[in-house]
Amino acid sequence: MTWRRALRATLLGAALLAFASPAAAHPLGNATVNRAVSVTLLSDEVHVSYVLDLAEIPAYAALLEMDTDADRKRSESERGIWANAACNGVAAALDVVVAGQPLPMAAERIPELTFPPGVGGLETLRLVCSFTAPLTPMSEIRTLSVADTTEDGRRGWREITIEGGEGILLATSDVPAMSPSNLLTAYPNDLLQSPVDVSAGHATFRPDASGSDATAPDASGGAAVPAATAAADPLADLLAGPDTPMAWLLAFSLAAALGAAHALSPGHGKALIAAYLVGSRGTLRRAGALGLTVAVSHTMGVFVLGAIVLSASELLVPDRVVAWLSMASGILVILLGATTARRALGRRSHGHDHGHDHRHDSGHRHDHATSGSDTVDQGHPPLREVVTLGLAGGLVPSTSALIVLLVAVTTGRVVEGMALIGAFGLGMAVVLAGLAGATSLARNGLADSPRLATSPSVRRIANAVPLASAAVIMVAGAAATIGAIGSL
Repeated sequence: MTWRRALRATLLGAALLAFASPAAAHPLGNATVNRAVSVTLLSDEVHVSYVLDLAEIPAYAALLEMDTDADRKRSESERGIWANAACNGVAAALDVVVAGQPLPMAAERIPELTFPPGVGGLETLRLVCSFTAPLTPMSEIRTLSVADTTEDGRRGWREITIEGGEGILLATSDVPAMSPSNLLTAYPNDLLQSPVDVSAGHATFRPDASGSDATAPDASGGAAVPAATAAADPLADLLAGPDTPMAWLLAFSLAAALGAAHALSPGHGKALIAAYLVGSRGTLRRAGALGLTVAVSHTMGVFVLGAIVLSASELLVPDRVVAWLSMASGILVILLGATTARRALGRRSHGHDHGHDHRHDSGHRHDHATSGSDTVDQGHPPLREVVTLGLAGGLVPSTSALIVLLVAVTTGRVVEGMALIGAFGLGMAVVLAGLAGATSLARNGLADSPRLATSPSVRRIANAVPLASAAVIMVAGAAATIGAIGSL
């Protein structure tokens, strides 16, 4: 039976590896915090519903905070204390102003706290806070402004809606009346890549003598994706397999394969690695050093981010940490490109390059400078630059690996989870090191070709490669840095 379960897990992982990337239960990502403010105006009062939707990673941190006695359980008392405190914080950050006068928001009912299932057996979190405030009778048009002043550094969906209830007619409004996400339960598929980010809304309203219920049409449009479903993550699901040596061997192999597939996905500096090694005479030893650096830096990055989620998420927001790591990676890449450019320009200015070789009785080959600036650079890249490139490629941890760590802590299989993360990083390293080795061999083979030594036009093109590669590297680093700054 154990073998059959292991075989099924292997086939499932292979299918997921072939046809999909690791799934995320939350459509906006495992690290998002999403907020919706719904305002309903009545003739004598204002109702405000504030919905908070936490994806798996911030929900995990909230659950740790909720468990005040550290017994790994959430008692009804602990849930109530946390929910009330969270809603009190919401009320303090919520500004509702009618005709220039701030309205004191009072709790209307007990907060609703639920834990929809997330990826890998983790939970998400949904909190609904309800408030009300009285309105004095009116006969003229009035203004309304609503602002959510929460600034927690979290990425995610933010929306505000304002609708007129019975006896109220909205004259103007700069936000929709109907929630485009159905109050964070179904996100529009066409807005997942650029989520709504609205933290303030304004409207004018007046009494409606007809007594009609004036609301705007649904503003969501298009297909919607549920906020949270029990989804599968092939890497996290490996922890749920049978506890036998053969099953774990299969699990580690699959984790390495998933890491390799992750490295083949867009990003991860593949073009950067190729550009650097095309512009410098890399070796297989340097390629191995690159792969090792990627594996170590990625694995350590996951552990550091996991420690932040487990112990210091209130002080260090994981999203911000990832953004800072991304910016550090981009700066490293810029410095690497600048160093490569300086070396290429220095060799040109000195008219010093290696155009032919001398062989000695010892069997070693030494290249010397004899042919001037039209020859090709054959110096090996310094090891420190290769290590820097590896750090840039592995410094930013993957969310999927972090989810594995959180699942491992939750299920008490920390050692196995750490081993899976290491295998995942090793798979990434093998792919990137293989790319580095293949690029180095191809570049070195071209540099040693007889045609290169006899064709002036080919030599000129080849000698332009190091400087062009340096430009590509710096542009890539600048783009990564600007993107990271934007997310901060």
